[in-house]
Amino acid sequence: MITFERLGREIRTEIGAISLSGPTAGLAFRAALAGVLAVVVALAAHLDNPYWAGITAFGLLQQDVAATLSRALDRVLGSIVGAALGYMVAATVADHAVFTGLCVVIVSFTLYGQARMDHSYAVLLVGVTALLVMFGSLSTPDAALDLAVYRGLEIIVGVAVASLVDIMLAPRRSDTAKGAPKPGVFSKPVDVDQLVIAISAGLAIASVPSVWTSLELPGLGQTPITAFVIMIAMRRDPQWTAATRALGCLAGGAYGLLCLGLVGDSLFLWLGLLFLGLYLSGHVLHRNGDASYAGQQAGVAAIIAMVEGLAPSADILPAVDRLVGIFGGIVLVSLFQILLSPAVRWCVLRVVQPKA
Repeated sequence: MITFERLGREIRTEIGAISLSGPTAGLAFRAALAGVLAVVVALAAHLDNPYWAGITAFGLLQQDVAATLSRALDRVLGSIVGAALGYMVAATVADHAVFTGLCVVIVSFTLYGQARMDHSYAVLLVGVTALLVMFGSLSTPDAALDLAVYRGLEIIVGVAVASLVDIMLAPRRSDTAKGAPKPGVFSKPVDVDQLVIAISAGLAIASVPSVWTSLELPGLGQTPITAFVIMIAMRRDPQWTAATRALGCLAGGAYGLLCLGLVGDSLFLWLGLLFLGLYLSGHVLHRNGDASYAGQQAGVAAIIAMVEGLAPSADILPAVDRLVGIFGGIVLVSLFQILLSPAVRWCVLRVVQPKA
């Protein structure tokens, strides 16, 4: 009840704060412009899933050029390494035990490493991209190489477009201070809480394909990102993160599906409504309020809902399938975390802190 009351209060605050001027509006404008242009470039290049380029560009923008370029480098390196890793692991798809075990290891290392290493965004993207390729190969094992290559290209397009937009429009630098250096993934003492979260996430995400197949659910490819995001927030406020992610997904998805029903085959109206949705989402995201993550998820969901194929489409079923994957990931990972954490903690403590 408290979460829903807080959610309603924060959303009202965010809606009241939306404006067309000021630093937040400028950053929201750049994020929306980058997202739309990345989709256009990906469509022109006939990439498999242009929405990944838009999602990448929309989420990449930072307060100044230097921060955006630093994040862009992490994103490119992490995505390339992750795509290569996912392709190699996809070769084991026929051996369920090996595939599942490697999934657990990749997720666990990624979540523990991103909390302990300075280039945490790059580390996170290695795991996310690897899982996207691995899960995609479950339905079409022979397409693993195509998945890895196209996912890498789509992300590179988004990074390039976002970087160019910021180079042309963003401030050169800001006064944002760097955080303290992180201890490193293999340094001691071991962060028991983070290790429990990481291993629980690995087990939860590794179970996703079996659950999805048993229940015949759509949108399997969307679950890794959802799972990673929820588990990263476990040490902060997991219920709040899940609630804002669900709300953002619902709002952005509903907006996107509504727009599909309005645009018909009008390319310019489609792009204009996509820009509007990303601007509003970006404003909520970059105001950095308590509900900011709802803005990020709303932008992602709007892109997923509206961008399908090489032109505007009235077919909403692919978008609905992807949105189901996001919601399913929220529910599954949250449930598994509650169920698995006590047992995982007991095992971790026995290994890390054995009795004398």
